[in-house]
Amino acid sequence: MNGKMEQVKIPYLYFNFSNEERESAIHYLLECILKARDKGRGLQKVRGFDEDVNIYLAHLLFAITLPEYHDMADPFLSARPEQVFEWVRDTEDPMLRYFIFKVNADNLLVQSTVFNPDSELAKRFPFKKDNTEAVNEEAMAAVLYYNHASRCHEGLHEKKTGVGEVLEKIAGDLGLYQKILAGVRSDYFRLIDSFRDQAFQHFYAKMDGYEKQYLKEIKMGHFLEAYQGWLLQRDPVQKSKVLSLAQELQRLDPEFRFDNTKLN
Repeated sequence: MNGKMEQVKIPYLYFNFSNEERESAIHYLLECILKARDKGRGLQKVRGFDEDVNIYLAHLLFAITLPEYHDMADPFLSARPEQVFEWVRDTEDPMLRYFIFKVNADNLLVQSTVFNPDSELAKRFPFKKDNTEAVNEEAMAAVLYYNHASRCHEGLHEKKTGVGEVLEKIAGDLGLYQKILAGVRSDYFRLIDSFRDQAFQHFYAKMDGYEKQYLKEIKMGHFLEAYQGWLLQRDPVQKSKVLSLAQELQRLDPEFRFDNTKLN
């Protein structure tokens, strides 16, 4: 790639998901998409709202929570279509051409819906306010990218593909899918907050465990020092200190055992 890449940064939250959590999250997002369609004014009557597109969108919403996705996508994102097409022209790799078009199309779709700067839930994110002309230009760019991505994917396989058809469907009815994803916004942030809270609780539990382990090691050092002092001096004060520290260690570690008869 020639020139400095202009990256579009979106402040997503990143999580480490187990396979079970991944499946659960994607299923939840798919349900949210269906709910948004059913609740959207007139959307339930729209023909062509396909299950394959639902699944694609659910996986996309899940993917943007992952650092791995952004490690791959962010270097190929640009707010300028001329730069996107320059990157495509500069590579001879047909898979990379497809990927560049796809991630830029997905980025515009997500930015204009889930992370819409005018939404109450997204005001904490530092987006600029776009005027109507800019919004229309971004929608046209998204349609263009999705159509190019569709053709690139089918060119890779030299035939019609399921992925190519999905991308073509989104391009053909972008406004519909924007309305659907806008309706998913609150549920999406609810999912993010849920995993954020779980991540915080996991972090807190780990820190609490580290603190207890550290405290146990400190107390054990004091205990051994006091016991060694009692062995040398047989001092009643040291004996009392050993017993006190032994009780503290038992509270920190139920498996800790000390035979008090050793102090007789």
